[in-house]
Amino acid sequence: MLLDEEDFKLKFGQHIKMLRKNKHLTQEALAELIGMDTQHLCKMENGNHFPTLKNLLKLADAFGLNVHCLFLAVANENNLLSKINAEMGQLEQKDLKLILEIVKLIKKIK
Repeated sequence: MLLDEEDFKLKFGQHIKMLRKNKHLTQEALAELIGMDTQHLCKMENGNHFPTLKNLLKLADAFGLNVHCLFLAVANENNLLSKINAEMGQLEQKDLKLILEIVKLIKKIK
C-alpha cells in the first residue's frame, strides 16, 4: 500500500528524528551540521516540510547512510532490513567491514 504525501512526510520526519536522537544530536546541532535552519529541521521532523535533494544528501552524510536508506526505512518501516540499516548507520567503518565478513560467512554456510 502506498502512503499518501502527508503520511510519507510525517513518517520521513519521524525517521529523521529517530536517526538524530540515535546520534545524540540536538536539532540545533544537526541543523548546523547540514547547514539548515533549525526551524526548517523542526518542520521536517514534524512532517510539515520535505528537504531538498541537496539537504537529503547532507542528511544522509550526517547519519553515515546512503540516501536510499532514508527512504527505505519509511517505505518499509516494519521491514527487518530497514531496521538493520538504521542500526548500521551508527557504526564505524571497521565495524561495518566486520559485519560484511560475517554475512559472507553465513551465506557460505547455507
